[in-house]
Amino acid sequence: MRFLHLFIKFNQFFKNANGIKAFAEQTMNWLLNRTLKTSRNPISTNKVLTENIKLYKEDLEKRNNYTTIDPDEYSSIKAKIIAYSLIIAICIIGETFFNYFASKAIFTFRGWLGEIAAMVFAVLLTWMAISLFESLIREILIEPSYKSENKNEQRNYGKIIMLSLFAIIYEVLIFYISKVRGIQIEGGSGNGIISSLMLMAGMLMPAIAGFYSYEKSKYVDAYKNTNKIAYLKNTISKAETKIQKNNSKIEGKFNEYLQFSWANLQEFKAYKENYNLKHNVPIEDLKGHFSENQDTYRDEANKRRNLKNSHVAIYDFKNIAN
Repeated sequence: MRFLHLFIKFNQFFKNANGIKAFAEQTMNWLLNRTLKTSRNPISTNKVLTENIKLYKEDLEKRNNYTTIDPDEYSSIKAKIIAYSLIIAICIIGETFFNYFASKAIFTFRGWLGEIAAMVFAVLLTWMAISLFESLIREILIEPSYKSENKNEQRNYGKIIMLSLFAIIYEVLIFYISKVRGIQIEGGSGNGIISSLMLMAGMLMPAIAGFYSYEKSKYVDAYKNTNKIAYLKNTISKAETKIQKNNSKIEGKFNEYLQFSWANLQEFKAYKENYNLKHNVPIEDLKGHFSENQDTYRDEANKRRNLKNSHVAIYDFKNIAN
């Protein structure tokens, strides 16, 4: 039955004096077409991954020229940054909260417009105050950033005086609006607990947030750069692993189809040789032809695959890893 099926389907190859060679070409085409079809997506993915790896490595090379945190210091500096960030967040929330209530002394009209005006004013006032105190502290201390050389920078006393003047104006403003709001809430002279809390929060929190914002700024650039480098290395490693898996998948499918095609060729060859004997057809000489043995068949398949896939070649991991 199997012979009959092959004879009907491939009658032209049985009647051909070089039928085995012709059928070998047919199986080779099947092999290459099936390999190309199943490898198209992984090859396309590898192409994208390879381009991404190139960009990641360029970014990594640039970042390696900037300051990074030493491994033995990373945990402690990370803890510092987290602690500073938490303190700053608490100060911002607290200052905004108390500035909102204090600003009610200025925006006395009711309704949603008054609420929006008070909130915007509170946020803006908080941001300006923290930035002001951070700049003032930076000018006074002029400490170097992490791993930076101390260049013995001279203090800009003119800038310090100007920032100090702004800081004093801010503190007076906060003192005034806190007092006014305290009188509105508590009555009398506005010296109650609420007024005192609003006054302390408004005057101290920006300075505290400004100081820790300055302290954080000494480490944050190196910290971010270190994290980005670690991210890039990890991303590159994952991409290279994905390329390896895709290449293994492609090779696995190719070998599977190769074995199947070679088995089909051997089956046809056996039936064709019996057919030749029965019909006194000269024995087909396969010497020098790729169908001579499995090794030559594999070599020819690899050669044709490389030519066929020249525009979407399988990416060599060794090349992209360097």
